[in-house]
Amino acid sequence: MSAPNIKSSVFWEYSVSRYTKGDMAPLALLLQDNHKVNVNVLLLICWCLENNVIINLPQLKSVIAASASTDEKLKQHREKRKAASPEKGGEQTTYDALKAQELELERQQQQDIVASFNEQAVTQLGQQASPANIFNASIAAFINAYELRDNNEARQLVSLVVNQLS
Repeated sequence: MSAPNIKSSVFWEYSVSRYTKGDMAPLALLLQDNHKVNVNVLLLICWCLENNVIINLPQLKSVIAASASTDEKLKQHREKRKAASPEKGGEQTTYDALKAQELELERQQQQDIVASFNEQAVTQLGQQASPANIFNASIAAFINAYELRDNNEARQLVSLVVNQLS
């Protein structure tokens, strides 16, 4: 079976759709803000679960490394946007412009992630049950890549994210 490839535009649409469903956004932001998880990598893991794809730890570390070039820019821009929030006295037009710029940076980061993912020899499984009902080694790779194994809160948040997929 050939390794799956993702088109950047398809992954972007998947991410927007998945991020806006249920409690995914607040859970992903808790993982980002409290546990230093990259939301775009988290969304890639979700895509892997929903498409029966396994990405192992070395492969995932390569994907994470590919996101590093835009990660710091995104963090700085995100802080700038948050500081410009109308709730903190900023102007709505400035905030909206910063939000649009942040989304463009997110899209660039996703392109880097997808390019790296497409270079990996990931494993495609046959059709299986609902993602919430199976264990996919991609979750273990994710937990280990972000050193969350001994962090009960983070692992619980990851479980809640997986439950959003069912």
